[in-house]
Amino acid sequence: MAKKRKQQVDDDASKDRADETVHKDSDDDHDDDAAISSEEEDESPPLTAKSPSTAAAITSDGRYHNKQRLLLISSRGVTARYRHLLEDLRTLIPHSKKESKLDVGKNYSGSANGNGGGYGAAVNEIAEVRGCHTVMFLECRKKGQDGYLWLGRTCHANMQEMQTTTTRPTNSSTKHLMTSGGPSVKFHITNIHTMDELKLTGNCMKGSRPILSFDSQFSSNDPNLSHLQIIKHLMIDVFGTPRGHPKSKPFVDRVMAFYYADRKIWVRNYQILEQTAATAKEAQTQRKLTGQSSSTSLIEIGPRFVLNPIRIFRGSFGGQTLYVNKEFVNPNVVRSLEKKEKGERYVKRKGAEKKRKRYEEELTAVLPVDPLGDVFR
Repeated sequence: MAKKRKQQVDDDASKDRADETVHKDSDDDHDDDAAISSEEEDESPPLTAKSPSTAAAITSDGRYHNKQRLLLISSRGVTARYRHLLEDLRTLIPHSKKESKLDVGKNYSGSANGNGGGYGAAVNEIAEVRGCHTVMFLECRKKGQDGYLWLGRTCHANMQEMQTTTTRPTNSSTKHLMTSGGPSVKFHITNIHTMDELKLTGNCMKGSRPILSFDSQFSSNDPNLSHLQIIKHLMIDVFGTPRGHPKSKPFVDRVMAFYYADRKIWVRNYQILEQTAATAKEAQTQRKLTGQSSSTSLIEIGPRFVLNPIRIFRGSFGGQTLYVNKEFVNPNVVRSLEKKEKGERYVKRKGAEKKRKRYEEELTAVLPVDPLGDVFR
């Protein structure tokens, strides 16, 4: 019995030793696996977190940050067509502020900021009082025959940017640019058609944000078209509704298109219309044509007008000239040429009448007198 018990104890001890060795091997394998996995983790590229600026650009906190405001103003003496055009633009631009007609003479000196006088100084002062960053000024001349549209950034906008960006010292040229505002563009506006005049079927929600569509030539690298890039940025500031504006609606249901053709900018306003097929047959035919059961089309709303760029200034309503349209002809010159042409036609007609009268007199002097010529008179 003692021998059997001793043998059983020895067997149990050998089993315990075998179990300990097995546990040790498993622990060693686990440690090796952990070391290998840690090495693999070290070799794998680290995950880079998004920068705060990128995350802020992608996600929105729903607040109203871009507080761009537009001043809509016209000069005294505008006709009904120009007045209705400004009213249509005011309804399409919710971040605009309306001002009464401006009646300022050329002798107006403005404030003592060195920005000149006339309409430019008056408009800059009004924009500063109203807190507007951009200006759309419609100037009429020759009793409403000629219309000139000004677009530009004011001194108030550039001074705010200079105060909010950095506090580093600036040189004299940068300081002059900031205090003088700009840039600004002067257009000759023609072919105006308002919403009430066109009576198109397009419609959009009042205050909706538009999609600004520019022609490919606005981003061209052609040096002859470099001025279009300045005009494009001004158009974005003027017609682009800021995100989260109190008077805007969170909908995008229209497109403002800007086309460059014949050295002029053609402005159009369209409604984005999405139509869904009412029946299965219509959906099938639509799917065969476009590959989708619904279709998207554009319907013009209005207004429409054409802008012919005349000059681009570095400052607000003045300053250094950045671009000049050498092919632009003043409407006064065109009208004077037309009057001269009419005058030449009148002179030719009167000369022909005198020539005919002289021929008749010579003819009567040669021919004999008809005795029966006065019978039926």
